[in-house]
Amino acid sequence: MKNKKHKKASGGLERVTPSEKKPFNWRLLLVLACNTVILFSVYRVAITFHYFEIVLGIYLAATAGLTLAYVIYNRGFTRRGVTAEMLPDTMSAEEKCEFIADGERRLKKSKWMLTILIPLIITFTYDLMELFLFDRFAGLFG
Repeated sequence: MKNKKHKKASGGLERVTPSEKKPFNWRLLLVLACNTVILFSVYRVAITFHYFEIVLGIYLAATAGLTLAYVIYNRGFTRRGVTAEMLPDTMSAEEKCEFIADGERRLKKSKWMLTILIPLIITFTYDLMELFLFDRFAGLFG
């Protein structure tokens, strides 16, 4: 863990505290921008062809599938923000540490799903705004 300090807590547990502000992740922003441009471009090109319904179905299925997979893999985010004090006393110190570490590990390993899911959501959001909002605003100024 790069930017985190471990401090021993009572009972031999390690408590993770942020040591400093994380630097901005430019690489992640670039990946998100590239994926958004690619997925949006494929979607917009597919609109002009007769097989648009197939592409729309694929995009919808991918969005729903990735959303479900992300939530299920991360166990409904039930392990997010959990501290050792919040866990039952019946668990040993090692079990508590493993429980917390497993939640962090799952969030990190599933990050790649968001690099596809967010561009899909942006694509659908733009499409819905184009369908329902842009004409109304154009009528106000035209």
